[in-house]
Amino acid sequence: MEFKASTLRQSPPTLNSTHRSKECAYDTAESKTGSEIVEEEKLADESDPWAQEYREILEYLAEHRYTDVVEAMIAASHGFSNPAQHKLDAEARSSGEELKFPEVSKSFASPTENSVQGEPSTKDIIENAKKWMGEEVMVAFKKYIKWQDQFKDVEYSLDELQHQCFSVESYDHTFHHFNFTVKMKKPDGDWSSTPYFAQVKEIYGRKYYTCYELSSYDDGHCYACINQGMHALKHPIGEFGYDGGHPDTGSPFIYLSDDE
Repeated sequence: MEFKASTLRQSPPTLNSTHRSKECAYDTAESKTGSEIVEEEKLADESDPWAQEYREILEYLAEHRYTDVVEAMIAASHGFSNPAQHKLDAEARSSGEELKFPEVSKSFASPTENSVQGEPSTKDIIENAKKWMGEEVMVAFKKYIKWQDQFKDVEYSLDELQHQCFSVESYDHTFHHFNFTVKMKKPDGDWSSTPYFAQVKEIYGRKYYTCYELSSYDDGHCYACINQGMHALKHPIGEFGYDGGHPDTGSPFIYLSDDE
């Protein structure tokens, strides 16, 4: 038997083009997933109406993909221009050139910073609270005198807001108790001050107002106010037109150590 050895000068036998293309196709299919092959077949078909649009999307994403926050800020400063200016600026940054960041609008400042800048003082908070509570008790008082003839032609105004206590019965039921005085003057008389009790109850967003004139012996019981330490706030005796809470009713507020 005779063996022929090829020398270095001899080239290996060549495969025909058909066989080589089959091998390349087989290798390609082995190295890629089925989905990639399907996509390539799609893009290879020039008659596919989605092929051009798909290529444009890929090109756009390649140009507008940001590798870090700084690069995204640069793009934002140029209005996300196309071609993407952030690519050029990123190259300038890597070469050591000075980088200028866009100014941040005041409306996008830190929430903490904004709250500190616009935070009202304790004095302002107290004054605002007195104002709206004064308005509430006078609404209750006006409802109280609406159908009583003795208050006709009487001048009146809020004299003093003395005590108040806010209580929560449930998430949809709250009530607020007040002691206040009203200055009144009849056409032929002098100014006088009269004490009143008022309750503003809110159930499912609707308010209900109650008002009673207080006498020197009125000392009605109210768990809600007593449990919150408001012993000075007086309630009418023998009247059941206000909420008294329950023995376990407590304060609806959480006080921090630095609260005044």
